[in-house]
Amino acid sequence: MIPSPLTVLHVDSAREYRGGQNQARLLMAGLAGRTDVRQALLARATSRLAREASDLGVRVYATPWRSAFDERAVRELCTRLGEDWDIVHAHDGHAVQSVLLARALAGGGSAVVAARRVDFPVRRRFVWQRADLILGVSRRVRDVLVSQGIERRRVEVVHSGVDPRDIAAPSADIVRELRAAASAGSDHVLVAAVGALVGHKDHGTFVRAAALLAPRHPAVRFAVFGEGPERPKLERLIRENGLDSTFRLPGRFPDAARALGGVDVFVMPSKMEGLGTACIEAMLARRPVVATSAGGLGELAVDGAFRPVPPGDPTALAAELEPLLAGAGARVLAGDAALRGARRFTAAAMVDGTLRGYRALASDR
Repeated sequence: MIPSPLTVLHVDSAREYRGGQNQARLLMAGLAGRTDVRQALLARATSRLAREASDLGVRVYATPWRSAFDERAVRELCTRLGEDWDIVHAHDGHAVQSVLLARALAGGGSAVVAARRVDFPVRRRFVWQRADLILGVSRRVRDVLVSQGIERRRVEVVHSGVDPRDIAAPSADIVRELRAAASAGSDHVLVAAVGALVGHKDHGTFVRAAALLAPRHPAVRFAVFGEGPERPKLERLIRENGLDSTFRLPGRFPDAARALGGVDVFVMPSKMEGLGTACIEAMLARRPVVATSAGGLGELAVDGAFRPVPPGDPTALAAELEPLLAGAGARVLAGDAALRGARRFTAAAMVDGTLRGYRALASDR
């Protein structure tokens, strides 16, 4: 007798397509075509993730979703939970709240899996305590949850992953476009970060480190690709440190992961970080990495991939960058080391770990 396939309903409420949505896409892609899994996605009607899922052949239930407890989304969830999925996987915080509310209203035997990708303390602990399984992207995320009273048995670590095919060698045109956005010519060394301009990414420490390095390295250009509320503060800091001609904030760059080959050194100065998928992408692109030890970033520093520096310390960040600015040979060696470390953090490993969590949960129930 052929066993019934495991049924999984993915749920995502996000307006924007960011790292969490890309992980959901990679998970659905990894599960697509398997005869032992049947999956669908419930998401915002206009979301990029809904379009990506549809392109993968995943059935999409589209719904409006204006807030965590949007009545229309909860009503649609109640309908879907009546179909008795084995697993309902909520991929963001609002989705977790809405799924658990819908299960309380509609009942059913579906197990709820919650994704946790940040190492911030949870705001509504009583909500997360009702999830049957929380998949944390790093040991740091797990430890934060446990420290807040979430039962250890409810939390499993499944590191985020990257598909090497998404980090293809960029075309000459995209490299020129990225470097031009950072005012970096072919004779410049481009040191760049990719991430939202928000406080916990701590790009201010990167600016201060650049101020220490720029006088000694006039051929170096610095940039942060991203957008966010910290832009005015960072622009002011750049001016105050005399970096107007060497440090750029070009905004978001489309498909930045595919353009990382145009960066000479990748920087991640975060003071809080669930894991750091952008860092993995840079490692897979064979870019030298200088990152802090914050959150789960230290877990990426395997096999000598890079040496983490203390968060919030521009002097330490500058000292780690210094030898990489002096010559291409050092950057080649550091890029090779980064690539070796990145091979542990693949999308395939993430899919396998998630599926093990699904099956253990379904078996227990």
